[in-house]
Amino acid sequence: MQDEERYMTLNVQWEKMNSIQTSQLKSKDSSVMLRWYKILLGISGTVNGILVLTLISLSLLVSQGVLLKCQKGHNSNVSQHGDMGNRKMNSEARGNISKKDVDHCVSRATGLCPSEWLKYQEKCYWFSNELKSWSDSYGYCLERKSHLLIIQDQLEMTFIQKNLKRSNYVWIGLNFTSQKSTWTWVDGSPLDSQIFFIKGPTTENSCGAIKEKKIYSEACSSVFKWICQY
Repeated sequence: MQDEERYMTLNVQWEKMNSIQTSQLKSKDSSVMLRWYKILLGISGTVNGILVLTLISLSLLVSQGVLLKCQKGHNSNVSQHGDMGNRKMNSEARGNISKKDVDHCVSRATGLCPSEWLKYQEKCYWFSNELKSWSDSYGYCLERKSHLLIIQDQLEMTFIQKNLKRSNYVWIGLNFTSQKSTWTWVDGSPLDSQIFFIKGPTTENSCGAIKEKKIYSEACSSVFKWICQY
């Protein structure tokens, strides 16, 4: 009887010791796991932070690259227009650009056209509602990071005419240079006489205007609507 009681007492003590050891082991394991969890959480936070900073840096670099490319493209887009005088360049094109200019640059970089501009193939077009001389129209387009319309072929001419809405003469980026005695586009390329024929007398003060799929020679001082393109 006493042996049984002694056995039961030892068994209870043994179970208590096992329970205490198990609890201690569990507590130790939990502490180790918690410590590793904190370490992993810290590493994850650091990595995420680095990734966010990297993305921000890349975005800034891309944005700056787009703006610089746009400014560079605009600055190099200025060409002579014969005997009309010195090149016209808005001083803001060489300085800081506005939010509107940024949107315009981004639109160009992404292959989209800004609002109020029409897209055809790889070009964007803007049709004026005002009347200006050829020189003033030329300067207006330059200020908007574009140039007067340069027509490549008859298909483009057809697109232009569809959007003119029966307009009268409209200035395009073509004028007669007396030095070369030839019609020249604003990008410096000569007019292809096999594609387009100029109607009307040609003088030293002649600029190109379109009407009903034809190009006419008009006095550059005349005031017509115009088309900007880039």
